[in-house]
Amino acid sequence: MDKFSIVNLNNFTWYLNVALIGVVFSVFSLIYNEYYIYYGLITFGFGVLGHIVYKFFSWLLREGMENENYRGYCFLHLSHLILAIAWIKVIICVY
Repeated sequence: MDKFSIVNLNNFTWYLNVALIGVVFSVFSLIYNEYYIYYGLITFGFGVLGHIVYKFFSWLLREGMENENYRGYCFLHLSHLILAIAWIKVIICVY
């Protein structure tokens, strides 16, 4: 059954899955109310930007990523926290 799937979501990062959900939400919001398309597009942007930041920090800190006590994880998690707070703030401002 795995051979026949169009998109294998297990190979994507969490942020790309969020971006895909944002796109699907935008498409279905066209049926209900066009105003909600902004929420989907903002979520899509958050997912893509989060994926870029994740890949950048993974590339930048690749030497120490094997060590679980590595301090580079602080920067990675802090950047994700800042992105999440910015995403929530933009969603509230649009509302």
